[in-house]
Amino acid sequence: MGKAASLFNGAGEQTLLKRVTPTTEQREFLQIQWNALADHLKQALYTDYGYPISTWLQGSYKYGTLIRPVHVDEEYDVDVGIYFQWENDGNATPAPTQLREWVQRELLVFKSLNADVKSIAEPPKERCSRAIYEKKFHIDTPVYHLEKSTDTRRLACLSGAWEDSDPKAIYEWFKNVVWGDDREQLRRLVRYLKGWAAVAFVESAAARPSSILLTVLAAESFEKHLLSRLVGMDDEDALVLVIKDMHERLFDDRVVLNPIDESENLNRIPDEHWDVFLTNLQALRNAAENAEAEQDEAAAALAWSEVFSFLMPLPPTQEVEVVEEVSGRAIMVLPEIEIEVFDRVSKKPIGKHRNEVPSVPKDCDLIFKIVNPHVIPEYASVEWTVRNDGEESDYIGDLGHRRMGIRMLEADEHTAYAGLHFMDCVVRFNGQVYAVRRVPVTVKDVNYPARNPPRPAYTKLFSKFRRRR
Repeated sequence: MGKAASLFNGAGEQTLLKRVTPTTEQREFLQIQWNALADHLKQALYTDYGYPISTWLQGSYKYGTLIRPVHVDEEYDVDVGIYFQWENDGNATPAPTQLREWVQRELLVFKSLNADVKSIAEPPKERCSRAIYEKKFHIDTPVYHLEKSTDTRRLACLSGAWEDSDPKAIYEWFKNVVWGDDREQLRRLVRYLKGWAAVAFVESAAARPSSILLTVLAAESFEKHLLSRLVGMDDEDALVLVIKDMHERLFDDRVVLNPIDESENLNRIPDEHWDVFLTNLQALRNAAENAEAEQDEAAAALAWSEVFSFLMPLPPTQEVEVVEEVSGRAIMVLPEIEIEVFDRVSKKPIGKHRNEVPSVPKDCDLIFKIVNPHVIPEYASVEWTVRNDGEESDYIGDLGHRRMGIRMLEADEHTAYAGLHFMDCVVRFNGQVYAVRRVPVTVKDVNYPARNPPRPAYTKLFSKFRRRR
């Protein structure tokens, strides 16, 4: 069993699955919105142009692999296909550009009737139009011709071309790869991989793998290991297997064929960005193998955090002291962190804390400083990772961020969302964790800090140090 398995999809308050998965309320809200748009388009387009209209939800929402936005500037992405039905019987039929114009025009009408819609993207994309909503999501509307007698579909492109495309067929393939609980685990694995892609390619968006590419790679790997899975396997171990398969497959051959149309290569990462992708994939495999080799939960979680960053939860502790496997002695003294709190408007100091901030209002500046810098080894890397939690940060889509540098002894932040958050200070040397100080920060929606609040019941964890080869 994976050492950090409970931090992937266990019963704890913080898991990787919970951090990347939309809440039930968020999913219900998205469902209400796309149903409203689909109903409007079906009725209006049929009334105006006379063709039977149907819609079909597709993409991550349909697959059950939707992840929440993990950065402030990201949005939920929902895909609703619009299908114009007619038979190819020799009569005149609409051109692809006509269908796209009709849908774009009706989206503008819908916007005028719905205050939740912020804008309609102009110009539309080559393969879809887009309605952008106020509440951090957008709905893409690819447009298809459906011939019911042959059950065939083709996508209307803005350039005037028809593109053979059948999202229903590949979805049916995905559904039939596995059944029941196995399918649910596969969906979780896809979410983990999409979470990795969301944080690993921030500086290199062109190298980021698409959702459908990750979905097919995970499904084919999952199917390959189906027999070994009959005895049961936790999510962490299953993810390690999938990552190894992806690494070996893509380092050998970058082509990933559509499982229901072998004329289509699903890997559309440009040639000039392929090496960047492979570098990140290698880092993912390294982290997976390091986590697999670790001896305790804290060490495994920290190994995964190298690639999952702030998405990967750490054990509910305030200190992780790394000890020699043989002697049992600490590798280094834990860093002591002083936190100064300033009013953001007046810049006046309003508090000072050590290793935790038990209560602080919103709109304050915080300066975190290691006050025993002599314990930090020369050339050691110091990581400062913010892990946000709570309804407000969930709604905004700000789950955290990470900064690092050689002997980076200070970090500054500000309070914006109510809830219990963490500033995690991790000291690494030669790629290995030497010590971790977790600073809990309780932000309250008040104008002044509470006095003498109760201390949380955190305990110190000990993690065994083993030298990596």
